[in-house]
Amino acid sequence: MKRSVKKRKKRRLKRNLIFVLLGLLLLAVGGLVFVIHQNIEGNKTSPYYLAGEGNSVELTDKDGNPVTFTRGHLVNIKNKRVKVDEVEYCQFVENDVTYYVSESVLVTDRRDSVRETTLYALRDHVLTKEYDDFHISGFVKKKEELRVSGFHELDENGNVDSYLVNDAGYIAGRYVGLEYSETKLDDSIYADVYYGDGGDPRSIDYYSKEPFTPKTQMPDPVNALYINAEAVAAADEYINVARECSGINAFVVDIKDCYVDTQLAYDSPVGEIYAPSTENIPNSFDTYKENVKKLKDAGYYLIGRITAFKDDSFAMDNPEEALIYEGRLYHYGSVSWPSIFSRKMWEYDVALALEAAEEMGFDEIQFDYVRLPEDVEDVDLKNTYGETRAQAVTNFLRYAVECLHAKGIYVSADVFGETSGDDSSSFSSFVSYYGQFWPAISNAVDAISSMPYPDHFASYAYGIPEPWNEPGELMYEWGRATYHAQENTYDKAKCRTWIMAQDSDPYEVYYDPSFIEAQINGLKEAGVYDGYMTWNAASSINRYYSYAEVLN
Repeated sequence: MKRSVKKRKKRRLKRNLIFVLLGLLLLAVGGLVFVIHQNIEGNKTSPYYLAGEGNSVELTDKDGNPVTFTRGHLVNIKNKRVKVDEVEYCQFVENDVTYYVSESVLVTDRRDSVRETTLYALRDHVLTKEYDDFHISGFVKKKEELRVSGFHELDENGNVDSYLVNDAGYIAGRYVGLEYSETKLDDSIYADVYYGDGGDPRSIDYYSKEPFTPKTQMPDPVNALYINAEAVAAADEYINVARECSGINAFVVDIKDCYVDTQLAYDSPVGEIYAPSTENIPNSFDTYKENVKKLKDAGYYLIGRITAFKDDSFAMDNPEEALIYEGRLYHYGSVSWPSIFSRKMWEYDVALALEAAEEMGFDEIQFDYVRLPEDVEDVDLKNTYGETRAQAVTNFLRYAVECLHAKGIYVSADVFGETSGDDSSSFSSFVSYYGQFWPAISNAVDAISSMPYPDHFASYAYGIPEPWNEPGELMYEWGRATYHAQENTYDKAKCRTWIMAQDSDPYEVYYDPSFIEAQINGLKEAGVYDGYMTWNAASSINRYYSYAEVLN
C-alpha cells in the first residue's frame, strides 16, 4: 500500500517535471519566435524619397562618416530605428552599406522632395506662363526675393528645371538660388566707359554662353547675300547667282521689315495676333515657305531678319506699348516705334522668330533695330521695370536667345557701326543713347553684325577725309576698333559684318567690285572676319552678278 502511494507520487513528480520542462521549452521557443519576428519586422522596409531645399541631402553612414545623396533619391527605410547619442534615426542599406537618416527628410511622394519656399533671382529675367513657353507673364530683377508657388519637374540630379514663382510665372532653375550670389563678370573693365543716357555698363550682366544643340551647324565663315521680302519669290534666281559667287554659303532673308511702314514677308498667323493692321504682305504663307525651302534645299545656311523695335503696325495696334510724345504716338523717320521696354513687343518678335524657324526652316534669326530711335528727348519710353536702355536691349536679346536656343536656332543682332568705338588703337566702345553697348550685345548673342556702311561716317572719321571713297581703309580702321571691343568682351559672339553692296547715293559714288573687295579685305586685315553680308536694299540680281568675282 505504502509502496503504491510512493509510486504515484513519483509519477506525479515526473509528470509535473515534464510539464515544467515543456513549459520552459515553450517559453524558449516562443521567445525565439518573438526575437525572430521582431528581427524580421525590424528589417522590413518601406519606400521613401530624400527631401531638401537644395539638390542634395547630407546623411551619415553607420560609422558617422558624412555622405551626400541626390534629392529625390529613392531609399528603402527599415522599420527598425537606431539611436546615436540619444537621437533616433531611420536606416537603410544601399550597396551593402548602412546609412542613417533623420525621419524629417523622408517623404512618400517624390514631388514633396522639393522644400524650398523662397528663392532669389540671380539675373534679370522674364517669367513665362508655362515652363517651356515664350509668353511673358512677368519680369524679375536680380537679387529679387521670390516666393516658390510650385515647379515643373525634378530631374535625376535633384535639380528643378523650372520654378513657378509668386504665382506669376515660371523661371528656369539655373537662374535662381537659395541665396543671391554674384554670377556676372567682374565689371571693372567697363568702369571708365562713357554711358550717358544709355545706362551704366556695370549694371549689365555678362555670362558664359550656355551650350545648346543647333539644328544646323553655323558655317565658318558665314558669307551671305541679302534677299528682301519681295525678292524672295525669285529664289531660283538667287540660287543661280550664289553659285556664281564661290564664297557665298548663306542668305539673309527678310521676315519683318519696316521702312515707311511695317512689312511682313508672308501672311503670318503670329502677325495677325499681335499686329493685325499690317497690310504690306508681299507673299502668301505657302509661297514664302516654298521659296525659302528652295534656298535651304540648295544647301545654303538661312538667316531670317526681323526688325525688332521699328514696327509701325504694332505701335498703332498697341499704343500702350509704343513711344508717346505729347499724348500721341511718337514718329521718328515717319514711323511709329514700339518701346524697347515693351514685353509684348519682345513676345511678338520672339513668337514670329519661332514661327519662321519652325515653319520656314531658318537656321538663325537676326534681330535688326534692337534699339530706340536716335532722338527720344521728352518721349515717354514706357519703362515699366526701371531698366536702363542698354539693360532693356540686352535683356530682350537674352530672352530671345533662351527661347530660340531651346529650338536649336542661332541668334544674331545688328548694331550701328559706331558702337564698337572710334579709336582704332584701343578699347573705345560706349553705351549709346539708343541702348546699344557692344560688349553686352556680343556677350548675349551668337553673332554680332555691325553696319559700318562707308557713307554713314562723317568726313575724317578714323582720320579718313572721305570714308565713302575709301571703303577698304575705313573697314580696316573700324575693324581695329571692333577688334579691341571684341577683345574686351566676355565670351564674345562671332563678328559677322554687313558690307555696303550698293552705290552711295548721298555722295554719288558708284560701288564697283573693287569697292566690295576692299571692304572684305579690310575686315580680314583688321582681324574681325567671321564673314560678311551684302547690304543691297533692292536685292539687285544684276548687281550681285557684277560682284560675283570678288564674293569668294
